[in-house]
Amino acid sequence: MSTGFRHETRTIALDGRCRPTLTPFGVFPRNPTHRWAPRSFANAVWTPAGPGTVAFTWTSGSVDVEAWGEGATWLLDAAPRWLGSHDDPSGFDPTPNARLADLWRQHGPFRLGASGVVWQHLLFTIVGQRVTTQEAVRAWREMVTEWGEPAPGPFGLTLAPSPETVASRSYVDFHHFGIERSRATTMIAAARSAHRLERAASMDSDAALRHLMHVPGIGPWTATSTLTASIGDPDIVVERDYGLPTMVVWAFTGDATRQLDDTRMFELLEPFRPHRQRVVRLLFAAGVSPPRRAPRARNPRIAWL
Repeated sequence: MSTGFRHETRTIALDGRCRPTLTPFGVFPRNPTHRWAPRSFANAVWTPAGPGTVAFTWTSGSVDVEAWGEGATWLLDAAPRWLGSHDDPSGFDPTPNARLADLWRQHGPFRLGASGVVWQHLLFTIVGQRVTTQEAVRAWREMVTEWGEPAPGPFGLTLAPSPETVASRSYVDFHHFGIERSRATTMIAAARSAHRLERAASMDSDAALRHLMHVPGIGPWTATSTLTASIGDPDIVVERDYGLPTMVVWAFTGDATRQLDDTRMFELLEPFRPHRQRVVRLLFAAGVSPPRRAPRARNPRIAWL
């Protein structure tokens, strides 16, 4: 259990919107590993120095950062990158697309943050392979609640299951959370390589993608989804996502036809290189979403997989 014996604070200057920068670290509601408030965000994190909790509280010009636990000092040292200190949005020109330019005026500017950690982003992403968002969030919440441990700090958060915990399980144990053998064995394999996989956080995007995809069961979608949070590359785009290509095409053209691959999405994003991820994040920050034209898909029972 994490004792949370260490508590440290810092203040960092803020020159853009904070919430869009931190959103990739706490995407979904009712997640026991993080907590949002109107002007604050807290996240329980496995760091290279041990378990910790980091909390960001922002005003118009600065961010107060607090951290607890064995990983407190590591988290405070990493906090500037969480807030996008490595990223420069000044070169982003949205004017080739009038709608995008309007959205940037309303919801920008913002930097893209990098957590500098891989494991818990990767674990959550594997849970989301080939299932709906609702199914992934439910399975994640149940797994964290049962296999995680209390995080340090005053928020009542729970740390994601550690690599050691996941590596010690059989794939059958995951069925309790509605997770079939394929995802379970991928999580177990990732857990057994977790310390090596953490190196991806300090690599460039291409090297990091190759590094993660050495693990069986980790493909382009899982790797790119993980790295959008881990390394904060403003140009990386999640590949082979079920809904992202349709959202991007609809945002740019008004065509809500279901996109079956990434081809058209990448064509539309190409003029904005090296800020393609910034464009995607802007669309999410603005709440852009194509109209739904079919009932939500449901996955088969785990016993059939």
